Formats: sequence, C-alpha cells, structure tokens
Amino acid sequence: MDEFLRRWRRDDAAALAEIYARADADLLSNIPDDPSLTGAQEWLEGTRTAEAGGSTVALAIVAGDHTPVGNVMATAIDGKHSTAWISYWLAPDARGQGLAAAGLRSLVDHLHDELGVYRLELGYRVNNPASAAVAESAGFIVEGRQRARLLYDGARYDPEESARLAGDPRPQGP
Repeated sequence: MDEFLRRWRRDDAAALAEIYARADADLLSNIPDDPSLTGAQEWLEGTRTAEAGGSTVALAIVAGDHTPVGNVMATAIDGKHSTAWISYWLAPDARGQGLAAAGLRSLVDHLHDELGVYRLELGYRVNNPASAAVAESAGFIVEGRQRARLLYDGARYDPEESARLAGDPRPQGP
C-alpha cells in the first residue's frame, strides 16, 4: 500500500466520521466531542480557518486510494517565539506500519525547513509506548513528566512532554 500526506479537504468529512465511529480508547482523546458527520465537517472547517490564519498546519495521512487514515498536525503556531504544538493519530487499522512516524518526520521537516518554526513540542501518556516511539523516531527528546495532568474517563494519566529543535540531529527514515 502506498501512503503519503496531503492537505485535508472538505470532501474528507465522511471518511473522517467513519474513523471517528471506529475509534478506540487511544484515538478517542484526539477526536472532537461530536464524532458525527457534522462534527467532522466542523473540525475540517475549523482546521481550514486556523490554517488560513497561520496558526495550524494539518495533513491527512492517506492510503493508496487517497482515503484518510490519520492526521499529523501543528497547532498554536507562535511566530513571536517560533514554537508549535504537535499532535498525531491513526485509525486503529492503520497502526503498526510506520505511517505516523513517517508522517511526523515529514511534518517536522516542513515546519523547520519551510516555515522556520524553531521549537516543536508534543506530549503523550506514559502508558502509550506506541506514541512515545513515534515521537522518538522523529527526533523528539523527552524534557519532563507532568504528574496526573490528563483526565480520561475518570482516570488520571501522566504525560511526558518532548521537544524537537530546528538544530537537533535529523533522524533517518522514510
């Protein structure tokens, strides 16, 4: 299967709503509160507006048939401090193929090289080794742990926060 990145389009709403409908516990924390088609349309429109304003870059990870299977994203892009917050997710059936890692490496290169963003930050739950591996594969370095910061379904989780600087060594990979 040939996978690659592209900008999200309005006509991706149905595919996005389908991903939301199949979401597992790991994905639920990354999707809007409204997982319906309307919620997917609103997310796409909000993302397009944020991109037009320069505060967001969102790229769909798509399968060979161009159907979205995931997302890599930079939000809160701050020109004054040259920082951005990074997130990524994959539909459960698209995991384990290196797609998130490759997508994240591509997004990081785009942000550093083409947009000139110096510091990229992200966080993941310490009980999510797959997300940690994706961050590490893109050269993110753990800077610390926040105790009991996240609350999901009544349970508290510690996230690790990581960063990648423009001058950090570039990891190898597709």
